[in-house]
Amino acid sequence: MNSIARSLILVIILFLIFPTLGCNKSDSGSDPNIVSISDLLPRENEISGWARNSGSDGSWKATNASELQDQINGGSEIFTNHGFIEAAMQNLTGTVNTQSGVICEIQVYDQGSDSDAIAVFDDPNNVYASPLTPSNPPSAKAQIRKDLFSWTMKFVKGHYYVLINILTSEDKGQEVLEVFANNVAGKIQ
Repeated sequence: MNSIARSLILVIILFLIFPTLGCNKSDSGSDPNIVSISDLLPRENEISGWARNSGSDGSWKATNASELQDQINGGSEIFTNHGFIEAAMQNLTGTVNTQSGVICEIQVYDQGSDSDAIAVFDDPNNVYASPLTPSNPPSAKAQIRKDLFSWTMKFVKGHYYVLINILTSEDKGQEVLEVFANNVAGKIQ
């Protein structure tokens, strides 16, 4: 085999191998449609006055059913029964009215398809009694629940199911909850 043929074969092999190197879901490169699930969570002070909690209980990421089970003990089946791919959680601390030290927990679940994310939202084990409609909804499929000491919102956007909980009984908690929800929804392509 002459040197031209060997060079040509080498070039062809490089063209076949090179494009696949370094491609994975968490490395978007120049493609803005590919993001890490953690990129959907608010960054430090991205929402004014709210800081990420650090430490092992401040955040987690699960990339398989076993890891998810470890993080949300007893609650993973609703997600794994509907196409679970990966999930991430982040706690933030801030102030609502005059109440400081309020914790907001954001969980984002990649369910793989729009229909699986909707199936989690509509699952009979995930029903809100007397749900409220957000005044500034992050998507067409969103509900809020008011509990004694907290506000919770669930919504679906694309193939993501999002659950946000803010630990305050203040009525302003709903408004803050919607700010967080719209922040996350705005990052979902």
